[in-house]
Amino acid sequence: MDLKITQARLPQQSGLWDIGIVKGRIAQVDATLSESAVRTIEADGQLLIPGLVDAHFHLDKAFLLDRCTAVAGDFGEAMRETLHAKQNFTVADIQTRASRSIEAAIAFGITAMRSHVEVDPTIGLRAIEALLPLRERYAWGLTLQLAVFAQEGITNHPGSIELLRQALQMGGDLIGSAPYADPDPAANIRMIFDLAAEFDCDVDFHLDFLDDDAPLSLPLVIAETQQRGWQGRVCLGHMTKLAKLPPAELNAIATDLAAAGISILALPASDLYMMSRRDTHNVRRGVAPIHTLAAQGVNVGLATNNVQNLFTPFGDGDVLKICTLLAQVLQLGTVQAQQQCLDMATVQAARAIGLSDYGLAPGCQADLVLIAAGSVGEAIAAAPPSRTVIKGGRVVAQSKLERWLATA
Repeated sequence: MDLKITQARLPQQSGLWDIGIVKGRIAQVDATLSESAVRTIEADGQLLIPGLVDAHFHLDKAFLLDRCTAVAGDFGEAMRETLHAKQNFTVADIQTRASRSIEAAIAFGITAMRSHVEVDPTIGLRAIEALLPLRERYAWGLTLQLAVFAQEGITNHPGSIELLRQALQMGGDLIGSAPYADPDPAANIRMIFDLAAEFDCDVDFHLDFLDDDAPLSLPLVIAETQQRGWQGRVCLGHMTKLAKLPPAELNAIATDLAAAGISILALPASDLYMMSRRDTHNVRRGVAPIHTLAAQGVNVGLATNNVQNLFTPFGDGDVLKICTLLAQVLQLGTVQAQQQCLDMATVQAARAIGLSDYGLAPGCQADLVLIAAGSVGEAIAAAPPSRTVIKGGRVVAQSKLERWLATA
């Protein structure tokens, strides 16, 4: 074996386990493995989980608070000020901020990430030019997908479709947009699906996000997914408007989502900050009820979205902390619910972005995180910082908490 991990705790398993890794994949999981290995890690009862997956991130917009200041602190201001800041983005600037995010992500135990990459007449192709080299540069520690993304709309910006097409030709992995930012959301959605068909790529929308009275765009996305045979290839982020639906309507939509094979991602750090601004009392949480969708067979996950910009002025990009936040917001406190929350940041998030062979079973990719916790509940509760990160069967990062107390 190339690597052996001994005496590790595994989610939903009692006792301690040994894991053997060969050629980047999990080869064996047993109570005791006697075979020798090139390297052995003694887990000493720590929790071993699949690599964390940040299925929705914005590398090109991370860490912008040095140039964007919140006055109103609302979504409209975030859009305006970020659009203004984009005019001065350079390839080097984007790469510096993105590298900071990626290196932190690897240290946190994030072994796969999907980042949306803005392409529009304001920023042109600078963001995709900046991030394509980073996809290769950091492949040793992170599987990075780049979603070509129309943030500002399409029908209201002539030339956008050709720019999006060029970004896909350059090597973008998939296509997406924010239809609520377009004066014609339906046309926007159809254009994105047209590009997906042209390039045979997956689709990822920011959808039904604003807490206004505009009708849901979700039914159209479901219809387009089914008509075009794109089942299992569509992911939707935010979806905060689902939180205001009565149970009967939500269950009906969940049935349609499951049938269409569409994944839904909650982005609680951003959505808690931005939503329900018009509520004067009894303020709604404004987070997609993904636990309810999951009960109906929908694949759901969670993700970071933004870090330290006007859309989300907080955070450091640790998906495990997002698990803690979501568990509090959706009241996922039981042992079963906490496991479900962890799955939303690992195997289910991986499924949402099209990654297969992800987990702890023999044959799965050996993308793993060893956490200084004795259970899933402890990991969700405290997001312990001490972690050993394994990518493709190789240790790529290790973080340890050191604590010193003065004597009395």
